[in-house]
Amino acid sequence: MKKVWYLLLMFVFLVACSSDGGDEKSSDGEVARNDSGQSGMNVEQQEMNSGEEADMATEESAEMEQADTTESSEQKSLSTGEQRKIIYHANLYLESENFDETIDFLENETKKYQGYVVSSNYSNHEKNEQRFGSITIRVPSDNFYEFIALVEDGNLKVLDKSVSGEDVTEQFVDLSSRLKSKKVVEERLLSFMEEAEKTEDLLKISNDLADVQEEIEQLTGKINYLENQSDFATITMELVERRVDIPSVQDESLNTWEKTKDQFLTSIQTIFSIASGLFIFLIGNAPILILVTVVAVIIYIIFKRKLPRKES
Repeated sequence: MKKVWYLLLMFVFLVACSSDGGDEKSSDGEVARNDSGQSGMNVEQQEMNSGEEADMATEESAEMEQADTTESSEQKSLSTGEQRKIIYHANLYLESENFDETIDFLENETKKYQGYVVSSNYSNHEKNEQRFGSITIRVPSDNFYEFIALVEDGNLKVLDKSVSGEDVTEQFVDLSSRLKSKKVVEERLLSFMEEAEKTEDLLKISNDLADVQEEIEQLTGKINYLENQSDFATITMELVERRVDIPSVQDESLNTWEKTKDQFLTSIQTIFSIASGLFIFLIGNAPILILVTVVAVIIYIIFKRKLPRKES
């Protein structure tokens, strides 16, 4: 009987041990599964983060490659001499026989060459006085030398001429590259602003965006100025009228009697002028003349008295 109870106790003990072992195994399995699940989630999160970083790095590298490609292409265009930005200036000092016709000629030719007048200043004196003035025009740079040749080959006399050109191609390319990079920054800030949730982040991004947009406006203004100055050349012309004195036939008298009368009056005036001068000379120098006359008479008398004595 004791053996039976002993065997039952052993059986219960073994069953209890086996159940504990199963529980431990199941708990170990659950822990292992939990650990594996958490590690899997961590791995997935790391992969997502690494993927986002890779995407950002790829995007940045693509933008850098695009900027480098743009800059290299612009540098190639510089080396080949294509699309260069040159600002031309010319100063001409001209002489014309007909002032009004010259002004009309210059203004009409400026319109023909698709240019425009910037400023003009002319003198409006009387006909007998010499007129002068200045006119500043702008013509397309492609017509710059052609317009100057037209002025030189015309009826105008070029007294002085100066031509200059300033190459601003590198400055233009530099400003264009800076503008493109600023626009890329602007797009990023706009995307960050859409994704931002905190007010502090929105304020900071909006301030940065305002600064970038202000720089974009400044760069755009400088680029537009260089384009305008290089697309149109500036020519300043100083103009002076050549005076030709031609005697008027209508003002001259061709009557012989009138000429004789004028000559007679001129002769009378000459005689009166000589007589007046002689009278003034005699009266004005009378004391000296009297003294000289007295001395001459005394010398003559003395000389005359001594002359007969020598002969005797």
